Amino acid sequence: MDWLSAAKSFTLIAQYGSFTQAAEKLNISSSAISKRIDWLEKQMGLSLLIRTTRQVKLSEAGHLLLPKAQALIAQFDHILEHSQEVNKTPSGTLKIAATLAVGNSILMPSIQTFLSQYPDITIQLNVLAPGALPDLHHDLVITRHYDEFDSVAHKGTCLLDYQMKLFAAPSYLRRHSVINNVNDLAGHKMLLSNYYHKKGHIVLSDDSIFTFDHCNFVSDHLDAMLEAAEQGMGLMFISASYIHKQLHEGTLVPVLPQVKSANKQLWAYYPNSAFIPIKTRLFIDHLKQQLATQQT
Repeated sequence: MDWLSAAKSFTLIAQYGSFTQAAEKLNISSSAISKRIDWLEKQMGLSLLIRTTRQVKLSEAGHLLLPKAQALIAQFDHILEHSQEVNKTPSGTLKIAATLAVGNSILMPSIQTFLSQYPDITIQLNVLAPGALPDLHHDLVITRHYDEFDSVAHKGTCLLDYQMKLFAAPSYLRRHSVINNVNDLAGHKMLLSNYYHKKGHIVLSDDSIFTFDHCNFVSDHLDAMLEAAEQGMGLMFISASYIHKQLHEGTLVPVLPQVKSANKQLWAYYPNSAFIPIKTRLFIDHLKQQLATQQT
């Protein structure tokens, strides 16, 4: 006899209220499951079940033991699942949520290389509304770090530290007054996401507050925002990680390079459980490696 078999028998009897049904579920005889419970009660020195001719109920000691027995079984199942996954090719669907900006600029290059290594995995990338908190419908939620988000249902890990800076099209800078310092920005219009439009300001690296007094375009669509910036519609606060192509081609250039936002972080949030699926762990590790390579 062993603790795990006895615990499984005990939890099934608690679930069905019947030795017979629990025995059928385990594909053993009623006498065999009865022996397991007798052994468990002797080991505990307690009576765990109240038996009548019509039903079986948990005793007070049984009610106290039940969550511990369930936790023991869950822990064993996680260990077994993990050991089985180590010996097989990762497969299945990995559901990821991210904002359009993160998905297009940060994730897509890593997704392409990840799938080339693990062709049996399917990635479902869904759009996360800017400012939306992580949910439990996805295996991974990639978003900026939220100081106010403290959910016991989630774990998280930092993927990237970054700062936002000002950029504009050369054509915009030629048509407008010279920008030598932060005070000169007062007469210029900004291109903003809905989040920063509602917030109305951004905290800079020196802890000062830069207020968005004027804007002429608001959108959460990264491609539209970049098109507006390249057309010279206004100034844009954004991480350089999102605009490698534009900087390389010269369609956007830095404005006041010394002006930076306070430090920010990109995080991966995932459900808090004792066992993290191998495909989730592999993608997080791959993404961290790719982002670290880009930063060097």
